[in-house]
Amino acid sequence: LFNDVNKILVLFQFRRAYMLKKITLLVLVSLLFLSIVAYTAVKASEVQAAPVPALRIQSPAEPRTITVVGEGEVSLEPDMATINVGAEARAGTVAEAKIEVETIMTAIANALDQAGIAERDIQTSQYVIHYEREPRPTVMPENATLEIQEAYYVSNMVRVTIRDVEKAGDVLDAAVQAGANQVYGVTYTVEDKNGWRSLAQAQAMVNARIRAQELANLAEVGLGEVLSISEIVGGMPVSVLAGDRGMGGGIAPGALEFSTQLQVTFAIR
Repeated sequence: LFNDVNKILVLFQFRRAYMLKKITLLVLVSLLFLSIVAYTAVKASEVQAAPVPALRIQSPAEPRTITVVGEGEVSLEPDMATINVGAEARAGTVAEAKIEVETIMTAIANALDQAGIAERDIQTSQYVIHYEREPRPTVMPENATLEIQEAYYVSNMVRVTIRDVEKAGDVLDAAVQAGANQVYGVTYTVEDKNGWRSLAQAQAMVNARIRAQELANLAEVGLGEVLSISEIVGGMPVSVLAGDRGMGGGIAPGALEFSTQLQVTFAIR
């Protein structure tokens, strides 16, 4: 029995020593794994903290330029005129006012036809019917009272194109003699507007090149090719009276001056 107990004790001690070795091995493996993880994390943080070199893109150098505004102006003889004539009337009813206006407009149309104006060159520009109601004092001052007066106002205007400027004054006189009691101005122009605009633009381009060359000479640089052109909107025709050249009715067409401007950018060589 004593020998059996000794065997059991020896077996128990051997098993205990084996378990201690196994636990010690597990602890060492765990410590090694944690060390590897910690080392990897440190290296990763060092990589992230390292500065990234900036990517620099060099843009092409801005071209050297000279920008000027060239002006062009042409003087032309007008070959077309427009006038606005018509009639107005006031009456107690719309019908009465319209009849009076239509009677005058019929007479004006006949006069224009006799003056050689084609039907296609007569266009209605304004037609107005207006009701008026306003108080007005009576005629007798000793019995001053206000009387309400009511009336209808009718107006009819036509725009007449005259393709022979020599007849502008005669056409206007004929319309007035026919009964026109509304006359608004005479405007002269040219039928081929694209033609004068092309002439003015050509002069503006020449003027722009001269100005740019002057600036280039001052800067001691060479003048290169044209890089951009843009038109400055404006340049309405202006009528200039031409001496004693009358057209009847105190009308003188004179000359028309058309102008335009171009903004031009040249390269510097």
